[in-house]
Amino acid sequence: MGIGFGLQGVVYNFIAGLILTFERPIQKGDTIELGTLFGNVINIGVRASTIRTYDGSEVIVPNGNLISNELINWTLSDRRRRKDVKVHVAYGNDPHEILKLLFDTVKANENVLPNPKPWPIFEGFGDSSLDFRIMFWVEFDRGMTIQSEVAMNIYDAFAEAGIQIPFPQTDLHVKSFDPTDQKTVFPLSKKQVKRNPNTKTDQSEDQNEKE
Repeated sequence: MGIGFGLQGVVYNFIAGLILTFERPIQKGDTIELGTLFGNVINIGVRASTIRTYDGSEVIVPNGNLISNELINWTLSDRRRRKDVKVHVAYGNDPHEILKLLFDTVKANENVLPNPKPWPIFEGFGDSSLDFRIMFWVEFDRGMTIQSEVAMNIYDAFAEAGIQIPFPQTDLHVKSFDPTDQKTVFPLSKKQVKRNPNTKTDQSEDQNEKE
Protein backbone atom coordinates (compact mmCIF):
# COMPACT_ATOMS: atom_id res chain seq x y z
CA MET A 1 0.00 0.00 0.00
CA GLY A 2 2.86 2.36 0.90
CA ILE A 3 4.60 1.67 -2.40
CA GLY A 4 1.35 2.34 -4.22
CA PHE A 5 1.00 5.78 -2.66
CA GLY A 6 4.65 6.53 -3.41
CA LEU A 7 4.23 5.62 -7.07
CA GLN A 8 1.30 7.98 -7.41
CA GLY A 9 3.67 10.96 -7.30
CA VAL A 10 6.03 9.36 -9.80
CA VAL A 11 3.21 8.59 -12.21
CA TYR A 12 1.74 12.07 -11.78
CA ASN A 13 5.07 13.76 -12.54
CA PHE A 14 5.59 11.42 -15.55
CA ILE A 15 2.19 12.38 -16.97
CA ALA A 16 2.98 16.04 -16.29
CA GLY A 17 6.21 15.60 -18.28
CA LEU A 18 4.20 14.30 -21.24
CA ILE A 19 1.89 17.30 -21.00
CA LEU A 20 4.88 19.66 -21.01
CA THR A 21 6.32 17.85 -24.03
CA PHE A 22 3.18 17.97 -26.17
CA GLU A 23 1.47 21.19 -25.04
CA ARG A 24 4.77 23.08 -24.60
CA PRO A 25 3.60 25.73 -22.10
CA ILE A 26 7.28 26.16 -21.29
CA GLN A 27 10.33 25.47 -23.43
CA LYS A 28 14.03 25.16 -22.86
CA GLY A 29 15.50 28.65 -22.55
CA ASP A 30 12.29 30.28 -21.30
CA THR A 31 12.39 32.57 -18.27
CA ILE A 32 9.72 31.53 -15.79
CA GLU A 33 8.47 32.54 -12.38
CA LEU A 34 7.00 29.88 -10.09
CA GLY A 35 6.16 31.15 -6.62
CA THR A 36 9.44 32.51 -5.24
CA LEU A 37 11.45 30.74 -7.95
CA PHE A 38 12.63 32.89 -10.84
CA GLY A 39 15.05 31.73 -13.53
CA ASN A 40 15.69 30.07 -16.89
CA VAL A 41 14.57 26.59 -17.94
CA ILE A 42 17.70 24.63 -18.86
CA ASN A 43 16.20 21.14 -19.07
CA ILE A 44 12.77 19.50 -19.22
CA GLY A 45 12.99 15.87 -18.15
CA VAL A 46 10.50 13.02 -18.00
CA ARG A 47 9.88 13.40 -14.27
CA ALA A 48 11.38 16.76 -13.33
CA SER A 49 12.80 19.91 -14.92
CA THR A 50 15.82 22.04 -14.04
CA ILE A 51 15.61 25.79 -13.48
CA ARG A 52 18.73 27.95 -13.21
CA THR A 53 18.08 30.98 -11.01
CA TYR A 54 19.79 34.33 -11.52
CA ASP A 55 22.04 33.77 -8.51
CA GLY A 56 23.52 30.71 -10.28
CA SER A 57 21.78 27.88 -8.40
CA GLU A 58 20.02 25.03 -10.20
CA VAL A 59 16.67 23.91 -8.84
CA ILE A 60 15.09 20.56 -9.69
CA VAL A 61 11.32 21.05 -9.94
CA PRO A 62 8.88 18.13 -10.25
CA ASN A 63 6.95 18.46 -13.48
CA GLY A 64 3.70 18.21 -11.55
CA ASN A 65 4.45 21.57 -9.93
CA LEU A 66 4.89 23.17 -13.33
CA ILE A 67 1.38 22.28 -14.50
CA SER A 68 -0.57 22.35 -11.23
CA ASN A 69 0.65 25.69 -9.82
CA GLU A 70 0.33 29.18 -11.23
CA LEU A 71 3.34 29.75 -13.48
CA ILE A 72 4.44 32.92 -15.28
CA ASN A 73 6.34 32.45 -18.52
CA TRP A 74 8.01 35.77 -19.24
CA THR A 75 9.33 34.80 -22.68
CA LEU A 76 6.83 32.35 -24.17
CA SER A 77 5.63 34.46 -27.10
CA ASP A 78 7.33 37.85 -26.72
CA ARG A 79 10.72 38.84 -25.28
CA ARG A 80 9.81 42.51 -25.00
CA ARG A 81 9.06 43.85 -21.56
CA ARG A 82 7.91 47.21 -20.25
CA LYS A 83 10.03 49.06 -17.73
CA ASP A 84 9.39 52.33 -15.95
CA VAL A 85 11.30 54.98 -14.03
CA LYS A 86 9.62 57.23 -11.47
CA VAL A 87 10.86 60.81 -11.17
CA HIS A 88 10.10 63.55 -8.64
CA VAL A 89 10.86 67.19 -9.37
CA ALA A 90 10.58 70.32 -7.26
CA TYR A 91 7.49 72.50 -7.33
CA GLY A 92 7.85 75.47 -9.65
CA ASN A 93 8.88 73.45 -12.72
CA ASP A 94 6.63 73.37 -15.77
CA PRO A 95 5.06 69.87 -16.04
CA HIS A 96 4.81 70.22 -19.82
CA GLU A 97 8.55 70.74 -20.11
CA ILE A 98 9.24 67.80 -17.79
CA LEU A 99 7.10 65.47 -19.90
CA LYS A 100 8.86 66.55 -23.10
CA LEU A 101 12.30 66.19 -21.52
CA LEU A 102 11.50 62.69 -20.26
CA PHE A 103 10.24 61.59 -23.67
CA ASP A 104 13.20 63.01 -25.59
CA THR A 105 15.75 61.60 -23.14
CA VAL A 106 14.37 58.07 -23.16
CA LYS A 107 13.78 58.03 -26.90
CA ALA A 108 17.41 58.98 -27.47
CA ASN A 109 18.62 55.80 -25.75
CA GLU A 110 19.42 53.37 -28.57
CA ASN A 111 18.67 50.36 -26.35
CA VAL A 112 15.05 51.41 -25.81
CA LEU A 113 12.70 49.86 -28.36
CA PRO A 114 11.10 52.44 -30.67
CA ASN A 115 7.76 50.63 -30.66
CA PRO A 116 5.77 51.02 -28.48
CA LYS A 117 7.02 54.55 -27.98
CA PRO A 118 8.09 55.82 -24.55
CA TRP A 119 5.12 57.09 -22.59
CA PRO A 120 5.67 59.80 -19.95
CA ILE A 121 2.83 60.63 -17.55
CA PHE A 122 2.27 63.20 -14.80
CA GLU A 123 1.10 61.18 -11.80
CA GLY A 124 0.14 64.01 -9.48
CA PHE A 125 1.12 66.35 -6.68
CA GLY A 126 3.24 64.87 -3.92
CA ASP A 127 3.93 66.28 -0.48
CA SER A 128 7.27 67.72 -1.57
CA SER A 129 7.36 67.20 -5.33
CA LEU A 130 5.64 66.87 -8.69
CA ASP A 131 5.53 63.15 -9.49
CA PHE A 132 6.18 61.73 -12.97
CA ARG A 133 6.70 58.32 -14.52
CA ILE A 134 8.16 57.30 -17.88
CA MET A 135 7.33 53.88 -19.35
CA PHE A 136 9.31 52.23 -22.15
CA TRP A 137 9.91 48.83 -23.74
CA VAL A 138 13.16 46.87 -23.81
CA GLU A 139 14.46 43.40 -24.60
CA PHE A 140 13.79 41.13 -21.63
CA ASP A 141 17.38 39.91 -21.25
CA ARG A 142 18.73 43.45 -20.74
CA GLY A 143 15.80 44.98 -18.92
CA MET A 144 17.50 45.89 -15.63
CA THR A 145 20.65 47.21 -17.32
CA ILE A 146 18.72 49.46 -19.70
CA GLN A 147 16.45 50.65 -16.89
CA SER A 148 19.55 51.78 -15.00
CA GLU A 149 20.92 53.50 -18.12
CA VAL A 150 17.65 55.38 -18.64
CA ALA A 151 17.60 56.52 -15.00
CA MET A 152 21.16 57.87 -15.34
CA ASN A 153 20.25 59.60 -18.63
CA ILE A 154 17.32 61.32 -16.95
CA TYR A 155 19.51 62.40 -14.05
CA ASP A 156 22.06 63.93 -16.42
CA ALA A 157 19.35 65.66 -18.48
CA PHE A 158 17.77 67.16 -15.36
CA ALA A 159 21.15 68.37 -14.09
CA GLU A 160 21.91 70.01 -17.43
CA ALA A 161 18.49 71.69 -17.49
CA GLY A 162 18.81 72.86 -13.88
CA ILE A 163 15.84 70.81 -12.71
CA GLN A 164 16.08 69.88 -9.05
CA ILE A 165 15.11 66.50 -7.65
CA PRO A 166 13.80 67.40 -4.17
CA PHE A 167 14.08 65.50 -0.91
CA PRO A 168 11.19 65.18 1.58
CA GLN A 169 10.99 68.20 3.86
CA THR A 170 8.74 69.48 6.62
CA ASP A 171 8.11 73.11 7.58
CA LEU A 172 8.23 73.73 11.34
CA HIS A 173 6.56 76.88 12.67
CA VAL A 174 7.73 77.93 16.17
CA LYS A 175 5.57 80.37 18.11
CA SER A 176 6.91 82.43 21.04
CA PHE A 177 5.55 81.70 24.52
CA ASP A 178 3.01 84.24 25.78
CA PRO A 179 4.10 85.44 29.26
CA THR A 180 0.48 85.98 30.25
CA ASP A 181 -0.07 82.22 29.99
CA GLN A 182 2.70 81.49 32.48
CA LYS A 183 0.43 81.77 35.50
CA THR A 184 -1.95 79.26 33.94
CA VAL A 185 0.69 76.80 32.83
CA PHE A 186 3.05 77.26 35.81
CA PRO A 187 0.85 78.58 38.65
CA LEU A 188 3.34 77.79 41.44
CA SER A 189 6.79 79.22 42.03
CA LYS A 190 9.69 77.16 43.32
CA LYS A 191 9.08 78.23 46.93
CA GLN A 192 5.46 77.16 46.69
CA VAL A 193 6.19 73.70 45.37
CA LYS A 194 6.06 71.08 48.13
CA ARG A 195 9.23 69.07 48.13
CA ASN A 196 9.34 65.37 48.60
CA PRO A 197 11.29 64.76 51.83
CA ASN A 198 12.88 61.65 50.29
CA THR A 199 14.24 63.61 47.31
CA LYS A 200 17.75 65.04 47.56
CA THR A 201 18.07 68.63 46.36
CA ASP A 202 21.06 70.41 44.98
CA GLN A 203 22.79 72.52 47.65
CA SER A 204 23.40 75.40 45.27
CA GLU A 205 19.69 75.49 44.42
CA ASP A 206 18.77 75.58 48.12
CA GLN A 207 21.27 78.38 48.71
CA ASN A 208 19.77 80.39 45.85
CA GLU A 209 16.29 79.99 47.34
CA LYS A 210 17.50 81.20 50.76
CA GLU A 211 19.01 84.29 49.18
